[in-house]
Amino acid sequence: MNFYFPQAHAYKVPPSVQNAVYPFHVPPRLFPYDVYIHRYLTMWIMPTNHITHTIFFGTILCYIGVRWWIPLVVRGDKFLLGILMGCEKRDNNDNDITDDGSICHKKLLWNQFYVLTVVTITVIVVAWRRVFRRFSGRPWMDPNYTEFNRLPVCNSFMRWMVDEEGARDVACCPFLVATADYRGGEGCQTMKGGDDKGGGGGGGVDLVPNVWNMDQQQWKFQLYNTVERALNVVYQEWDNDLEHGAVGDDIVNDGGTMGSTWMKQSSMDGNEVISWRPITVPANWTMLEGIPDKPIYTNIKYPFPCIPPFVPDKNPTGVYKLIFDLPSKWQDEMSFAKDNYMITFHGVESAFFLFVNGEYVGYSQDSRIPASFDLTPHLKHKANVMYVVVCRWSDGSYLEDQDHWWMAGIHRSVELLRRGPDMDILDYRVQADMDGSLFICVDLKKTMSRINQKRISFKLFDDEQSTPMGGREGEHLPVWSVVQEINGASNSNSNSNSNSNSNSNSNSTEEEFTGEIRVSAKIEGVKLWNAEDPNLYTLVIGMVNSNDGAIYQVESCRIGFRSVDIEDGVLMLNRKPITICGVNRHEHHPDHGKVVSVESMARDIEIVKNNNFNAIRTSHYPNAAPFYRLCDYYGVFVCDEANLETHGMMPMGKLADDICWSKAFVERVTRMVNRDRNHASIIFWSLGNECGRGRNFNLARKALRKLDTSRPICYEGGGDLFEGTGETELTDIICSMYPNVERTIALSKKNTDRPIILCEYSHAMGNSNGNLHRYWEIFRDLSLRNLQGGFIWDMIDQGITLRHSGNCRRTFGYGGDFEDKYYVGVNDKQFCINGLFSPDRKPHPAVSEVRYLQQPIHLIESEYFPYENARERYITSSSEILRFRFISYFHSLSWSDVYVEYFYCNDKMKYVNGDTTDSEIFRYFPTADDSEEFIMINTFDRAQKCLSEYSRCWITFKWYFRSKMKWQRNNHEYHPIAIETVELCLPWPDEDHNIEINKILREEGCSIKVQESTSSVELWVKARGERFMRRCAVIDKTTGCITSFCNNASSEMLNEPMVPNFTRACTDNDRGGIDRVRHLMPRWVAFKIRLLERTLFNYSYWYKWKRLGLDPESPPRPVCDLLKLVAETSDHAIIEADISMITQHGKRLFHLHVSYHFRCDGSVKISTILNKPNGGLKYLLPSLPRIGYTFCMNKDIKNVTYLGRGPEENYPDRKSGSMIGVW
Repeated sequence: MNFYFPQAHAYKVPPSVQNAVYPFHVPPRLFPYDVYIHRYLTMWIMPTNHITHTIFFGTILCYIGVRWWIPLVVRGDKFLLGILMGCEKRDNNDNDITDDGSICHKKLLWNQFYVLTVVTITVIVVAWRRVFRRFSGRPWMDPNYTEFNRLPVCNSFMRWMVDEEGARDVACCPFLVATADYRGGEGCQTMKGGDDKGGGGGGGVDLVPNVWNMDQQQWKFQLYNTVERALNVVYQEWDNDLEHGAVGDDIVNDGGTMGSTWMKQSSMDGNEVISWRPITVPANWTMLEGIPDKPIYTNIKYPFPCIPPFVPDKNPTGVYKLIFDLPSKWQDEMSFAKDNYMITFHGVESAFFLFVNGEYVGYSQDSRIPASFDLTPHLKHKANVMYVVVCRWSDGSYLEDQDHWWMAGIHRSVELLRRGPDMDILDYRVQADMDGSLFICVDLKKTMSRINQKRISFKLFDDEQSTPMGGREGEHLPVWSVVQEINGASNSNSNSNSNSNSNSNSNSTEEEFTGEIRVSAKIEGVKLWNAEDPNLYTLVIGMVNSNDGAIYQVESCRIGFRSVDIEDGVLMLNRKPITICGVNRHEHHPDHGKVVSVESMARDIEIVKNNNFNAIRTSHYPNAAPFYRLCDYYGVFVCDEANLETHGMMPMGKLADDICWSKAFVERVTRMVNRDRNHASIIFWSLGNECGRGRNFNLARKALRKLDTSRPICYEGGGDLFEGTGETELTDIICSMYPNVERTIALSKKNTDRPIILCEYSHAMGNSNGNLHRYWEIFRDLSLRNLQGGFIWDMIDQGITLRHSGNCRRTFGYGGDFEDKYYVGVNDKQFCINGLFSPDRKPHPAVSEVRYLQQPIHLIESEYFPYENARERYITSSSEILRFRFISYFHSLSWSDVYVEYFYCNDKMKYVNGDTTDSEIFRYFPTADDSEEFIMINTFDRAQKCLSEYSRCWITFKWYFRSKMKWQRNNHEYHPIAIETVELCLPWPDEDHNIEINKILREEGCSIKVQESTSSVELWVKARGERFMRRCAVIDKTTGCITSFCNNASSEMLNEPMVPNFTRACTDNDRGGIDRVRHLMPRWVAFKIRLLERTLFNYSYWYKWKRLGLDPESPPRPVCDLLKLVAETSDHAIIEADISMITQHGKRLFHLHVSYHFRCDGSVKISTILNKPNGGLKYLLPSLPRIGYTFCMNKDIKNVTYLGRGPEENYPDRKSGSMIGVW
């Protein structure tokens, strides 16, 4: 925006990026060898466009001709044909010797001729079949043909309204509001306004009378195997309709009609009967029953042969047909001739052709950004026939190789828009800075009627959105307004400073005005937008008649005042540093694929906010427009990512540096920015994901900077031949992928002028997200100020609901569960199941850990904590007052916005869903005057009372917001914003306190006895009140393990012995990706996978475990070396055992020292010490799969009570978010 307004805020480009002149001078640590290797080597031997393909095969043929044909054909001064004919003639005369030698030499020449002919023909056939036959007339295989007749994309708020109050209502609604003639589909809603607050009240007029949602119309569908066949079906259908008079005579045939030559590339029976089936729009046809084309999941590889820009001939192509009448309100003869009509497809995967009433309208690629076409010369009042031919594969598919499901079809809404002759506003751009500066730039039509009678009004309202789904509360009067004449004069109605001007050609006339209207203002006392307090204003822009005030057009949007900058390598929002608690999110629904409703989007954001996330990366493509409106409303930082990924290319940057693909790269970035730049929630852009580095990204970055300088740019790709480093000159933010903690710290020290925000740093696949606390220790480290968080991969398991017959449990499928005959073995199996939440949005156990580490309030260390590791916290103090110090990581909120609940619990109080009902709950309400390190004072007496009765005691703190936040639907559906648990270990004034504790644990009248035999040791106990002793436990002398254990009723609890366990089923991370590599390998190599494992994957945990004998199918067995009775009294007995773990091959792995402490009440405490392996074994065993015990219990036992961390699964490296208690 500062291109038009020099005073507008622009972020400071880091010096290391600003001083880099691509590609000849970059930071010295990142020499662009990957770019040069591609530019001067791989693009010529692995061509990616029509020109390089032609050069490649032409060079091969020339080499064959020069190297072999010419020497073979021209031998000295004679031609080969003459020599061979002469040889044949001499042979007939029985001459054994020819001019060139013997008959053997002649046969050798013939053999060379035959071989060379076969080689030449083979090269020509391969070149023809794989490349050259696809050159002519196939726009879906031409990277330069990305669109035809497609209109420029405008911002997503454009609705072409005519009522100011209705425009305010529409701005506060996340749906794509459409006319009330028809009910909208996914992402659309119809609204009427009749009251002051709007929000869809009954009666009144249509809020959006000029936008008609076409989703719920009677769409018909048919699927074909090739694009050519589908196009010819459309041509045949139209000819049949003309022949039978099914369409009117007012259809004009011209050069753009359906008789174009590129449509007639396959023969087809003209009498074929086409069977149409109804289909819902929007929908992925790959998710519908009865359609043979199925969804495909791949992580890296393409689901078709990688020969860019060509795709297979067998290309599933869907033909959509719709016969529609214009809404009755649009059919007025007087206005119909003057109005302009435009159709918008908000999302079609992956490319499509559009035909209306027998005319070819246009073509578009890019599955995630709207495509609009002008239908004014093609429409009529009734019986309009529209065909949409959707190609599943196109050259654009090479740019959409994201780690998700390959779908197909119209997966977002379709809208028909009407623009009156006086609706001259085409688009507008807004920038609102934290100091109250407001900059608006409005694009107008090139030709305007009655230019001297028009003016543009700008109004800013302090509206409050009532609910996530819409509704508003606000004053009638604006907080700022100004009226701008087209000729440049302005009339301001505000106490704020306001400037405006218009930009037009010097030779413009009343009918030839072209340019922009620019307005700037300074609004005093604005409320800033941030993730904690997302304050929004409603901006209304109207074009009115300067004489009578008649409204021609009204547009509206929600804006937030905020500024993003980079200062000394730190990302700042409103001049305060921020920490990104982010997650990557795919658009995914288990039942509908890529069709995601607004309600589902809102639910996802509420889940994110309730689990202490504050940022979402739209991996790896722009999301549907309502998603950004919801992020504005809820307060979510968004990294908006362009629809670019070529991960399956080898090397990855082949297309990024190919000049023939420049248009596609630049378009996908700039069209995203043009649609989304008015959203306050977007704080930085992403050029794409895993595309390598090259000149196309340099062009895309420059084009983006021309459109928006208020937000930084990030991009992970480039810097390496196969994977990105996130440190290139293309990115203002170091956004490396999956660096370990040590490398993350090194990145911070190495790149001091750029913030470090990891675009992916914890892969949530399977039982994962361990050691996450190590990342957050450095993210919170004040000495590493430019380490500012990252995005976890990813949010949702991309599972798809499996449809089974009968009433069975809902299950989800992954890659390969939907294979058909065309895509056998293509899928990457379960690699799509890598989210923090299941497909139905149920949290996995790791969510509690992430929620705790990202919570904005933490208990910090003090003099009470004897260890530096605050994850193992207990307090020792002799003071009568306990002081707890908390620190707040809020960006804008203060202590007065929260309160704390705390309670005491001991080892006899049971938790239910994280709460205990046996303890009194206390509350404390801090004040805004408290310091950043808040000190809370608590009395000592309650803790002493709680601890005096039991052996262990804890105090738990739970922090809550004082008022319900936007993402909290009710009081029972959200978690506390912060939880801390501390164990109390307090000294007592009474020196005999420990004796009193022992008296509590000891029961009078009970006894224990040990009996030893040749094979086992038996424990017998007699509790108080019992006449006879009963057997409690049996320890086997051979294994040193407990083989029998009975309860107080003498019922056996074990079905199998309790044995040490060091194995478990391996995860995909343990295997080091070997399954994926095996899947990528050819079949003739796959059987030698054992050799590959030894050579390439000997670093994986799974391989080392299996090699050492830690295989769950044949686990090591225990062998007892020594079993002895250490102590025996009337109330307890201690037995110790030395156990060796022996593999199936007789190799000793570990030595265990196990202590069994039996008590007379029938309880046992087992302590195990694992000695480290000696010699070279410790180098081969960097980590153990598991340390624990395995036993099989009686099936009659239903409930288990334990003292420990819960309620979720937790491990030594993933236990911070689990509270200690009795569960």
